[in-house]
Amino acid sequence: MRNVLFAAILATVFGTGLMATDVPEKFSDRVRSDFFNGFQGDEEALARGLKICEETLAKNPKHAEAMVWRGAGRVFQSGQQFQKKNMVEGMKLWTTGHKDLDEAVALAPDSIGVRIPRAATLLPASRGAPPAMGKPLLTKALGDFQPIYKKQEKELDKLGTHPRGELRMGLADVYRALGESDKSKEQLEAVIKEIPQSKYAARAKEWLAAPADAKLAHSCIGCHGK
Repeated sequence: MRNVLFAAILATVFGTGLMATDVPEKFSDRVRSDFFNGFQGDEEALARGLKICEETLAKNPKHAEAMVWRGAGRVFQSGQQFQKKNMVEGMKLWTTGHKDLDEAVALAPDSIGVRIPRAATLLPASRGAPPAMGKPLLTKALGDFQPIYKKQEKELDKLGTHPRGELRMGLADVYRALGESDKSKEQLEAVIKEIPQSKYAARAKEWLAAPADAKLAHSCIGCHGK
């Protein structure tokens, strides 16, 4: 279940089409399929995706997109190692993965193609981490989502149903996980108002009706999942 959720969340943000011109090289097109398949259990595909990242970074050590994808892959692999009780290797991958994520954002702090992928990696990672580690990850994810939301806020009505729904539901998810229920509710109500006939609106209604202690996690709706 965790692997599917991880893949769905990453698919959500790497495929939303949010300001596609923000990524002129379209590096994600080269590795997307391999990483998504890898996150769902295809180890050879994940290895191919990581190899492309390594080759790209060997040529350009400051390629922020390659770095953030490699970080996402390493964080995912760390979870696999932790599940196998390989704690030393798991911690090594966890540490290097998060180092990649943070360095990528430091290199390209205004890039949607870097900020959103880091947030999408941190959100599921926070759920598998102890509370003392999980909350800082959520706070960092929110710190990625918020500037992107502000950057998009005045043009949200120009976005399609999928990117708008994913952005708002992602915010609702991280706010809820942080215990900021009012802000989560604000995003959910915006989904219902702005795209009322969508599957996003149906999910938003379910979340609004759910008990405060319900374990909810958004996964991509539409072109990547159900």
